[in-house]
Amino acid sequence: MWQPDETADLVRLAHAWTRAITAATFVPGPRRRALDLLESFTVRLADALVDEPFDADAGYRVGQELVDARIAGPAVLGETIAVLTPGLLARTSTPTRVGALLGRLSTGFTETLRERGAHATESLRRAVDEMRRREEAGIQRRLTNTLLYDQLTGLPNRAKLLDGLASVIGNALPGERVGLCLLDVDRFTAVTDTMGPERGDDLLRLVARKLRAVAHRHRYYLHHIGSDRFAAVITGTAGPNDLIKAADLLLRALTDPYVTDGHAVPITGRAGIAETTAADATPESLLRAATIALGWAGQPGSGPVAVFDPDRNRVHVRRHELTAAMPGALDDGQFLLHFQPVVDLLDHRTAGVEALARWRLPATGLLPPADFVPLAERTGLIRPLGAHLLELACARGAEWHPSGVFVSVNLSPVQLADPGLVAAVAAALDRTGLLPSRLQLELTGGAGPGGQRETLRGLADLGVRLAVDDFGAGFAGLADLAELPISAVKLAPRFLHGLDRPGPADEPALLAGVIRLCHDLGVTVTAVGVETEAQAAALRRLGCDFGQGFRFARPAPASDITRLLG
Repeated sequence: MWQPDETADLVRLAHAWTRAITAATFVPGPRRRALDLLESFTVRLADALVDEPFDADAGYRVGQELVDARIAGPAVLGETIAVLTPGLLARTSTPTRVGALLGRLSTGFTETLRERGAHATESLRRAVDEMRRREEAGIQRRLTNTLLYDQLTGLPNRAKLLDGLASVIGNALPGERVGLCLLDVDRFTAVTDTMGPERGDDLLRLVARKLRAVAHRHRYYLHHIGSDRFAAVITGTAGPNDLIKAADLLLRALTDPYVTDGHAVPITGRAGIAETTAADATPESLLRAATIALGWAGQPGSGPVAVFDPDRNRVHVRRHELTAAMPGALDDGQFLLHFQPVVDLLDHRTAGVEALARWRLPATGLLPPADFVPLAERTGLIRPLGAHLLELACARGAEWHPSGVFVSVNLSPVQLADPGLVAAVAAALDRTGLLPSRLQLELTGGAGPGGQRETLRGLADLGVRLAVDDFGAGFAGLADLAELPISAVKLAPRFLHGLDRPGPADEPALLAGVIRLCHDLGVTVTAVGVETEAQAAALRRLGCDFGQGFRFARPAPASDITRLLG
């Protein structure tokens, strides 16, 4: 069954067919009769296009019935083909079926006309045969044009691009290189949304003319492969720099604004390029690589032209694979915790442990948090993941209660912005039995206090300790320490630079001042990244409270911490 809007299209096509035939020849009987008949023929032909298996003889039968209905004047077949060809082409993704269907219609019409030849003459037969041959050739030309050329700009389309690339690659000499440059027009959607699709079409035709002029001068093979995307095939390249120069030339051609209705609309674009030896390329791989590079162009830190880099792409593919695997891994319990001791610098006692997330991948082993936490933050999975890790940490903290250590857990900015965070922490403490004073939550460097002051106060009201992680690298200043319920800071590793040289004269005055001011505010100080005894000794002399780093212990599974705590 056709949808209402599709049925309406078929009715309009039948009306156009009726008008064309009645204007060109005499049709006996009322016009309404002819319209009803041609409307039924139109529906049958449209149905035949989508029927499986495809039966081209449906067209033959319609040709027969046209003659039987005495709609058989000399111009009938020509007008029928002229009207039905574009109308049916618009309704199918397999235009070859249209050619077969209308070819059989022509055959059915002419053969029936011969068989019924009471009113046919030899001259009519020759005229009809010649018309059929001309129309079939015209159908093939129109099919080729529709299949291989963009109807808006007249440029070769995506199918023609792939054919052309296959030809270039197949005919390349040994060692010959080939490149592909894809260009997108910036803000094209904004033009169509604000000025209408007609202005968008005008803009694309203008861009096509500008790019075609450059491509003609430099012998690039230009294509319009969809919406606001153009492609240029460039042969005989010596390396990616040739493609970069070509992309710059094409983009510079767009610098003049598009003027419409008295308004000048700036035109800019971005380009993604891929270039390799022809022997290493396929049309699909080259198009895929250039498309990936186009996605990189214009991103923060990137200019308007980006070159495909296999190593960079492998990183992106890996990130996508990890992102896709993360929900299942969370359900399967693949996320776990290692713990790194936090040591009292005066008596060398283990005062606490920091919980550090790990992802145990079945095929490759443990992944550190830097490889997956940013992905979890971008996808929103950090909330269930963070809740799971908090529960694990609290359970271990309750198990280690007799040793008196605290457990420190990192909070991401996304978690801190969650209005349900305080309730979630309270529930985890309640379920595991961990004392609130034994839980420390670390606010990471990007999680500015901003609108989360009430959340921080709510956590402090639970009795939980709050620590600023990576202090001095972006989260908070000393003023925030005075205003917020912060009980500890963890110094950014850069504060430890220069502490390897022994002797108090060499110890940085800035570090000493920060420790002293923190103590004046009642805030303890932990130095992170302590790797040598010289650093530990200098920190001890400066009055730093705690140290964490390889000098004391590396992150380890919970079972190792249990043995350490005795």
